[in-house]
Amino acid sequence: METIHEIIPLAKEMWSQKPSRRLVKVYLLGGAVAFLGVALGLVETVCQPFSAEEPLEEELARLEEREQRLLEAQKQRGRTEETVLESGEAQPRKKQHQAMAGQRSSANRLHAS
Repeated sequence: METIHEIIPLAKEMWSQKPSRRLVKVYLLGGAVAFLGVALGLVETVCQPFSAEEPLEEELARLEEREQRLLEAQKQRGRTEETVLESGEAQPRKKQHQAMAGQRSSANRLHAS
């Protein structure tokens, strides 16, 4: 309603100033494009619930499948960690890492001593 109340005074003012034909064509073209945009927006809003049902179901199925794969991967990681702990390989790795951390690398030094 507000736009109609704004358009009527604009049209009256335009006609009182005697615009050229070219200017009237530009205003009409702009008005037609604006009306077309509003009509397409309304159609999209009305049709959106009907067109969005299928992709949502497919997307939910994909998300469930991804979650299932992540759970399986976590279970498998847990099994491998258990086997490593049982075999006793974790202790030598930890000692090796501590020994490597104590050594200084010449590549990491920022200046000469």
